Amino acid sequence: MPLLDLKKYKDLTAVITDQGDYYSYHDLDQLQKEFASYIRPDLLVCIFADNSMAGLTACLACLASGTVSIMIPAGEQARPGNSIIQEYQPEYIWLPLEQHQKKAADWSGCRAVFISFGYVLLECKGAGYRNLHPDLALLLPTSGSTGNPRLVRLSRHNLHENTVSICEYMKLTREDRAVTSLPLSYTYGLSVVNTILYTGGSLYLTKESIVSQAFWKHMEQYGVTVLSGVPYTYQCMKKLNVNIAYLRNLRILTQAGGKLSEELQMYWGECAERTGKRFFVMYGQTEATARISYLPWKDCLRKPGSVGIAIPGSQLELVDRQGNRIMESNRQGEIICRGGHVSMGYAGRKEDLALGDRNQGCLHTGDIGHFDDDGYLYIDGRMNRFAKIYGRRTDLGDVERTAASIWGQEVTALSDDRKVYLYTDADIRRSDLTQLAGKFGWGQEVLEIRSMEEIPRQYNGKVDYRMHF
Repeated sequence: MPLLDLKKYKDLTAVITDQGDYYSYHDLDQLQKEFASYIRPDLLVCIFADNSMAGLTACLACLASGTVSIMIPAGEQARPGNSIIQEYQPEYIWLPLEQHQKKAADWSGCRAVFISFGYVLLECKGAGYRNLHPDLALLLPTSGSTGNPRLVRLSRHNLHENTVSICEYMKLTREDRAVTSLPLSYTYGLSVVNTILYTGGSLYLTKESIVSQAFWKHMEQYGVTVLSGVPYTYQCMKKLNVNIAYLRNLRILTQAGGKLSEELQMYWGECAERTGKRFFVMYGQTEATARISYLPWKDCLRKPGSVGIAIPGSQLELVDRQGNRIMESNRQGEIICRGGHVSMGYAGRKEDLALGDRNQGCLHTGDIGHFDDDGYLYIDGRMNRFAKIYGRRTDLGDVERTAASIWGQEVTALSDDRKVYLYTDADIRRSDLTQLAGKFGWGQEVLEIRSMEEIPRQYNGKVDYRMHF
């Protein structure tokens, strides 16, 4: 059975676009069937997905027909030399028609078989995937691997389990309308689509940025009830003085895609409480399909800094460096996630697409955290985010948290092992720098302030910790 039964909701509105076009579930079903008629289920499709009807219908068609797809951000260069295309050699590539026309000579070995919504489907001489694992449904880049061919292997079971769980704790209904404020190729953005269509709700499908006036105008015009964002989204919203009280239909705000500062959590939590809305702080990874934990909205102001409890149908635990389970509260360990939403594992080359479930429902997240006395989870850092300053290993997550506590504002720390670069728009005094340096036993010359506008970011708005100096 497909993840989304589009026939179930028939004439209900499924999608509204920036142009004011309305598509029913019946329309969407016909569009995805048309796309699926040009592809074979035992082959591989590479989708350069944007937040448009072209990206949406291609994604839905592959999920419905049983075809395995690779979702790549539309901002990536759609060319044969793309590292993912080179490694996996897909039989089909769905890309913007304009990009194809500009570089038509590069695609001389491919044949255009279908054109729709300004996109073209190319049939290419690929790898001939007769050995795709039968459980494999979707391949997504991790949050930081778009420049290399490592992908997360997701099954239909993974997608179904996570979708149902999110719908349960958010209590989504067919009256809800979500906005595509995140890329479809990003696991968080894709989960917004899956959950809202699973419940019979609708999407406001937009490429508009949250910093544009049109975005907020259409939010109100089209009656959006669910807004999702990463920490950067909520930073921008605060700077723009977005007043959610004027968004009369909005009832749910969600945040994931990185740790939200306590200051921002309290700010938006208080805004939500004052205006009768619900603010969910969440934690997730592509490797767990999308969501791992959520903070119940009623606890938002009571548990600053927490990412809450395990999503329904899953379990969370902590282990020490020896792999022993940590039972006591307020002790740090690696976060382990168990459940049906845990991915099958990674693919780094085309042969890996034949592999079965390597994770067996258990994910070692690589994140360090602790539980409080009530069993609520807090993220304390990454196992591999360390700098070696003066020959000593220092957790950059600890630097970020300490700096934020001193300045009262979110700070991003990057390092080349010579200096620690602090990205912030806070007004920093010399005494503040001296205080921060002293906390870690450094001289002040180790620290360098850079403006927030320079902060390196990925396509999904998350901080790009892969930055090289």
